[in-house]
Amino acid sequence: MTNARAQGPLSLAVIGHVNHGKTALVRALTGIETDRLKEEIARGLSITLGFAWREDMAGGVDFIDAPGHEDFIRAMVMGATGARAALLVVSAAEGFARQTREHLRIAGLLGLRSGIVAVTKSDLLPEAAWPAVLEQIAADLAGTCLAGEPVVPCSSVTGAGLEALTGELRALAARSPAPDRLPGAYLPLDRIFSVAGAGAVGTGTLQGGSLTAGQEAVLEPSGRRVSIRSLQVHGKTPEIARPGGRVAVGLRGVSTDEVRPGDVLCTPGAYDRSLLVDVDLAISPQSARPLNSSDEVRVMWGARQDIAKVRIIGANVIAPGERGLAQLRFSAPVIAYAGQRGILRRPSPAETIGGVVVLDPAAIPLRGRIEQRCALLDAVLAGDLGPIAAQLELRDGGALSLAEAARLSRQSVSEVRNHLSGTFDTLDDDLMATRTALTDLGQAYLERLAEAHRQAPARPSVSLSPIRSHLARSARSDLVAHVEKRLAAAGEIRLEGGQVSLPGYDPFAALSPAALARLGQIEAAYREGGVTPPDAGALVGADTGDAVLVSLLIASGRLISLRNHALRQTLTFHVDALDAALDALRRTFPSPAAFTTGEARAALGTSRKFIVPVLEALDARGATVRESDIRRVVDA
Repeated sequence: MTNARAQGPLSLAVIGHVNHGKTALVRALTGIETDRLKEEIARGLSITLGFAWREDMAGGVDFIDAPGHEDFIRAMVMGATGARAALLVVSAAEGFARQTREHLRIAGLLGLRSGIVAVTKSDLLPEAAWPAVLEQIAADLAGTCLAGEPVVPCSSVTGAGLEALTGELRALAARSPAPDRLPGAYLPLDRIFSVAGAGAVGTGTLQGGSLTAGQEAVLEPSGRRVSIRSLQVHGKTPEIARPGGRVAVGLRGVSTDEVRPGDVLCTPGAYDRSLLVDVDLAISPQSARPLNSSDEVRVMWGARQDIAKVRIIGANVIAPGERGLAQLRFSAPVIAYAGQRGILRRPSPAETIGGVVVLDPAAIPLRGRIEQRCALLDAVLAGDLGPIAAQLELRDGGALSLAEAARLSRQSVSEVRNHLSGTFDTLDDDLMATRTALTDLGQAYLERLAEAHRQAPARPSVSLSPIRSHLARSARSDLVAHVEKRLAAAGEIRLEGGQVSLPGYDPFAALSPAALARLGQIEAAYREGGVTPPDAGALVGADTGDAVLVSLLIASGRLISLRNHALRQTLTFHVDALDAALDALRRTFPSPAAFTTGEARAALGTSRKFIVPVLEALDARGATVRESDIRRVVDA
């Protein structure tokens, strides 16, 4: 059995039809009045969530009193979200009513599977009427999330049955499921208010992980960083608040008008904001009509409600009573976690149409491969890491992201890494890949590079971008990058300036006799031109083959391109011309003689257009030294 005290209080959603006695029952059980607003007290009607607690049970119980009126369904969903069990309150005099059924249906859609049914106002019925009442309640519970759970008659007025109900509550606290495993603390804020001397305070039902006074946290989906000034649980100020129960958090670094109900206070870096969320969607049999792709729905989850457009995956419609996979598209970023449950309602006319289970809270857009996406989401729904990893490997060419696998499987990164270490190699902090994938992708890279050489035989190297793009069609781009680095480190490829080549590739050997002859003519023209080389445009004309040969000569080091920045021109010289120019300057201006740019131009018999880049190239070599407007040749 789970240690209830170690996992924090039992959060108990108190649900049921309006005026069936929920608030009175909570008051009788705890001594705490949950109606706090003047309007609630005046009308005798709960409008917002109410909160109370008892600590004389295993781990304690937090009562979340949800309004029963149909106008306040959002508050009811907020109260039931994050709760681990339900206390359904049914009036003995009225039995199941409209909101009893809707609250029970919503509780089931939110994943609640344990609880108690309190049949209140027992003092209003004669003893002889009870068998029929209890039989009818059992029939109404059949097929719901609380079917088979304890049914306890009681009265908040006379106290009858409260002792038995308390005993069932103690048993419920011990047997209810533990809170969801999440990557960090997750606190949906359902109330925001200000306390003198404490600033902004938010309250909610804590999920996922503990909160500690003084720690840093983040408000999502805004991403605003805050720190926790103080914590309050059951009127006390502990240093640590554990998941499972209600907590009030004093926030430092934010004012009350900068926080809204629905914001989530959570561990920094533990959750991703997203516009797209993949879900398993179940349409209630009571829904008035089917759900179609492109329908707009209101999603109620945590303390939030957001409008989303539905895209059904692999179908166009989901009929009442059926389920399917869907992607929800939001107009602004939202925050969620894998396994989170929510309620779907139509904006107009207002109607609860079903529920969702979040499968991927940071989904990618749907673009083709719909069957593959369905297979991945079915694996996520089953919750087994093995099939999830297999689908990610299939999608990404033998690799997977540890963060994504952890998010989808609801495990920690270290757990995923340890589980997959037998079949996957760890490549970096986030990337894993099978050995077969690494080998196959490396071979595919080399084959693609060889093909690129065959398509452009006169080029000593080819652009990296087309090769990377081609391989990224079937493998993750970060896996392609990793394999590329491995091949370069092993000397199987050469990388330089956005270009790649095979180490043994000789473009000259691939040239035809005619191309070799033409290459010789081009090189001779540049060599003969010296420091007054021919115009490249006039030399090669419109012949793209000549342009390729010039590029080959430059890549091989026989020609060199120099920039005249003043004229914004790139000029091409034979490397022998620079050596000859240096020899001529050394003879004309022997050390320590100095010369100006004009004197060098005259000595070499060229123009300013060419002399400036030539001298700058010699400066860069260290063959000449410039001092203001003069230069000197460095001793050999």
